[in-house]
Amino acid sequence: MGFGALRSIIRPLSRALVPRTSTSTTTSFAAAASAPVKSELRSVIGGSFGFQTPWFAVLRDFSSLTNTRFPKRRPSDKPRRKRASLRPPGPYKLVPYVPGEPIAAKPNEGSVKRRNEKKRIKQRRAFILAEKKKRQAQVQEANRKKNIKRIERKMAAVAREREWAQRLAELQRLEEEKKKSVA
Repeated sequence: MGFGALRSIIRPLSRALVPRTSTSTTTSFAAAASAPVKSELRSVIGGSFGFQTPWFAVLRDFSSLTNTRFPKRRPSDKPRRKRASLRPPGPYKLVPYVPGEPIAAKPNEGSVKRRNEKKRIKQRRAFILAEKKKRQAQVQEANRKKNIKRIERKMAAVAREREWAQRLAELQRLEEEKKKSVA
Protein backbone atom coordinates (compact mmCIF):
# COMPACT_ATOMS: atom_id res chain seq x y z
CA MET A 1 0.00 0.00 0.00
CA GLY A 2 1.48 3.33 -1.07
CA PHE A 3 1.58 6.70 0.59
CA GLY A 4 -1.41 7.92 -1.40
CA ALA A 5 -3.73 5.27 -0.02
CA LEU A 6 -2.36 5.73 3.50
CA ARG A 7 -2.81 9.48 3.26
CA SER A 8 -6.37 9.13 2.00
CA ILE A 9 -7.16 7.01 5.08
CA ILE A 10 -5.32 9.15 7.64
CA ARG A 11 -6.41 12.61 6.46
CA PRO A 12 -10.20 12.19 7.05
CA LEU A 13 -9.48 10.57 10.41
CA SER A 14 -7.26 13.43 11.51
CA ARG A 15 -9.80 16.01 10.36
CA ALA A 16 -12.63 14.29 12.17
CA LEU A 17 -10.82 13.53 15.43
CA VAL A 18 -8.65 16.60 16.02
CA PRO A 19 -10.45 19.31 18.01
CA ARG A 20 -10.29 22.78 16.50
CA THR A 21 -8.93 25.34 18.99
CA SER A 22 -9.72 28.55 17.16
CA THR A 23 -12.18 31.23 18.29
CA SER A 24 -13.43 32.20 14.84
CA THR A 25 -17.01 31.52 13.83
CA THR A 26 -16.03 29.50 10.78
CA THR A 27 -14.05 26.97 12.81
CA SER A 28 -16.80 26.70 15.43
CA PHE A 29 -19.25 26.08 12.58
CA ALA A 30 -16.91 23.43 11.17
CA ALA A 31 -16.60 21.83 14.61
CA ALA A 32 -20.38 21.81 15.01
CA ALA A 33 -20.75 20.29 11.55
CA SER A 34 -18.16 17.62 12.29
CA ALA A 35 -19.75 16.61 15.63
CA PRO A 36 -22.08 14.04 14.03
CA VAL A 37 -19.13 12.68 12.05
CA LYS A 38 -17.18 12.22 15.30
CA SER A 39 -20.02 10.37 16.95
CA GLU A 40 -20.48 8.15 13.89
CA LEU A 41 -16.75 7.41 13.79
CA ARG A 42 -16.71 6.54 17.49
CA SER A 43 -19.65 4.22 17.07
CA VAL A 44 -17.98 2.49 14.11
CA ILE A 45 -14.53 2.20 15.71
CA GLY A 46 -15.80 1.62 19.22
CA GLY A 47 -15.70 4.10 22.07
CA SER A 48 -13.60 7.19 22.49
CA PHE A 49 -10.64 6.56 20.23
CA GLY A 50 -8.71 9.63 19.24
CA PHE A 51 -7.96 11.50 22.40
CA GLN A 52 -6.44 8.82 24.65
CA THR A 53 -4.06 7.19 22.15
CA PRO A 54 -0.51 8.56 22.33
CA TRP A 55 0.30 7.87 18.68
CA PHE A 56 -2.52 10.03 17.39
CA ALA A 57 -0.44 13.23 17.58
CA VAL A 58 2.26 11.49 15.54
CA LEU A 59 -0.30 10.54 12.91
CA ARG A 60 -1.64 14.10 12.83
CA ASP A 61 1.86 15.51 12.24
CA PHE A 62 2.59 12.81 9.66
CA SER A 63 -0.50 13.70 7.66
CA SER A 64 0.54 17.36 7.62
CA LEU A 65 3.96 16.31 6.32
CA THR A 66 2.43 14.29 3.48
CA ASN A 67 0.02 17.04 2.47
CA THR A 68 0.92 17.99 -1.11
CA ARG A 69 -1.62 20.73 -1.67
CA PHE A 70 -0.10 24.19 -1.95
CA PRO A 71 -1.98 27.47 -2.08
CA LYS A 72 -2.65 28.55 -5.63
CA ARG A 73 -1.35 31.70 -7.26
CA ARG A 74 -3.58 34.73 -7.03
CA PRO A 75 -5.64 35.21 -10.17
CA SER A 76 -4.97 38.25 -12.35
CA ASP A 77 -6.84 39.70 -15.27
CA LYS A 78 -3.75 39.96 -17.51
CA PRO A 79 -0.50 37.97 -17.64
CA ARG A 80 2.52 39.67 -16.13
CA ARG A 81 5.48 40.14 -18.44
CA LYS A 82 8.86 39.32 -17.05
CA ARG A 83 10.62 42.65 -17.64
CA ALA A 84 7.69 44.86 -18.52
CA SER A 85 8.88 47.66 -16.23
CA LEU A 86 12.17 48.02 -18.13
CA ARG A 87 10.55 48.51 -21.53
CA PRO A 88 10.18 52.19 -22.45
CA PRO A 89 6.68 53.40 -23.25
CA GLY A 90 5.69 54.18 -26.83
CA PRO A 91 5.90 52.43 -30.18
CA TYR A 92 8.67 50.01 -31.09
CA LYS A 93 10.02 52.24 -33.88
CA LEU A 94 9.15 55.71 -35.06
CA VAL A 95 8.48 55.77 -38.81
CA PRO A 96 8.58 59.12 -40.62
CA TYR A 97 5.26 59.65 -42.36
CA VAL A 98 4.05 62.46 -44.63
CA PRO A 99 0.27 62.50 -45.17
CA GLY A 100 -0.67 61.52 -48.69
CA GLU A 101 2.61 59.69 -49.46
CA PRO A 102 3.17 55.95 -49.07
CA ILE A 103 5.45 54.80 -46.28
CA ALA A 104 8.85 53.95 -47.79
CA ALA A 105 10.39 50.65 -46.78
CA LYS A 106 13.76 51.47 -45.23
CA PRO A 107 15.69 48.41 -44.22
CA ASN A 108 18.44 48.97 -41.70
CA GLU A 109 21.48 49.36 -43.92
CA GLY A 110 24.07 48.44 -41.32
CA SER A 111 22.26 45.51 -39.79
CA VAL A 112 23.39 41.96 -40.42
CA LYS A 113 21.28 39.08 -39.21
CA ARG A 114 22.99 36.77 -36.72
CA ARG A 115 26.07 39.05 -36.62
CA ASN A 116 27.27 37.89 -33.21
CA GLU A 117 26.52 34.26 -33.95
CA LYS A 118 28.48 34.39 -37.22
CA LYS A 119 31.33 36.12 -35.40
CA ARG A 120 31.40 33.35 -32.78
CA ILE A 121 31.38 30.70 -35.53
CA LYS A 122 34.33 32.38 -37.29
CA GLN A 123 36.27 32.70 -34.03
CA ARG A 124 35.62 29.06 -33.24
CA ARG A 125 36.79 27.95 -36.69
CA ALA A 126 39.91 30.11 -36.43
CA PHE A 127 40.67 28.67 -32.99
CA ILE A 128 40.21 25.09 -34.24
CA LEU A 129 42.47 25.80 -37.24
CA ALA A 130 45.16 27.35 -35.01
CA GLU A 131 45.04 24.35 -32.65
CA LYS A 132 45.23 21.99 -35.62
CA LYS A 133 48.34 23.79 -36.93
CA LYS A 134 49.91 23.66 -33.46
CA ARG A 135 49.26 19.93 -33.20
CA GLN A 136 50.64 19.32 -36.70
CA ALA A 137 53.81 21.23 -35.79
CA GLN A 138 54.16 19.20 -32.57
CA VAL A 139 53.68 15.91 -34.43
CA GLN A 140 56.23 16.97 -37.07
CA GLU A 141 58.77 17.87 -34.38
CA ALA A 142 58.18 14.57 -32.56
CA ASN A 143 58.60 12.59 -35.80
CA ARG A 144 61.81 14.48 -36.61
CA LYS A 145 63.25 13.72 -33.14
CA LYS A 146 62.23 10.08 -33.48
CA ASN A 147 63.94 9.79 -36.86
CA ILE A 148 67.13 11.41 -35.49
CA LYS A 149 67.23 8.93 -32.59
CA ARG A 150 66.67 5.99 -34.93
CA ILE A 151 69.51 7.15 -37.21
CA GLU A 152 71.77 7.62 -34.18
CA ARG A 153 70.96 4.08 -32.98
CA LYS A 154 71.75 2.67 -36.45
CA MET A 155 75.05 4.57 -36.59
CA ALA A 156 75.97 3.35 -33.11
CA ALA A 157 75.19 -0.22 -34.15
CA VAL A 158 77.39 0.14 -37.26
CA ALA A 159 80.21 1.60 -35.12
CA ARG A 160 79.89 -1.31 -32.64
CA GLU A 161 80.00 -3.81 -35.49
CA ARG A 162 83.12 -2.13 -36.94
CA GLU A 163 84.81 -2.07 -33.51
CA TRP A 164 83.93 -5.70 -32.93
CA ALA A 165 85.32 -6.68 -36.35
CA GLN A 166 88.56 -4.82 -35.56
CA ARG A 167 88.78 -6.40 -32.10
CA LEU A 168 88.11 -9.84 -33.58
CA ALA A 169 90.85 -9.35 -36.19
CA GLU A 170 93.27 -8.24 -33.45
CA LEU A 171 92.39 -11.26 -31.28
CA GLN A 172 92.91 -13.61 -34.21
CA ARG A 173 96.31 -11.99 -34.92
CA LEU A 174 97.28 -12.41 -31.24
CA GLU A 175 96.25 -16.08 -31.37
CA GLU A 176 98.37 -16.61 -34.46
CA GLU A 177 101.39 -14.97 -32.78
CA LYS A 178 100.84 -17.11 -29.68
CA LYS A 179 100.73 -20.28 -31.75
CA LYS A 180 103.89 -19.27 -33.62
CA SER A 181 105.72 -18.50 -30.38
CA VAL A 182 104.68 -21.83 -28.81
CA ALA A 183 105.56 -23.89 -31.88
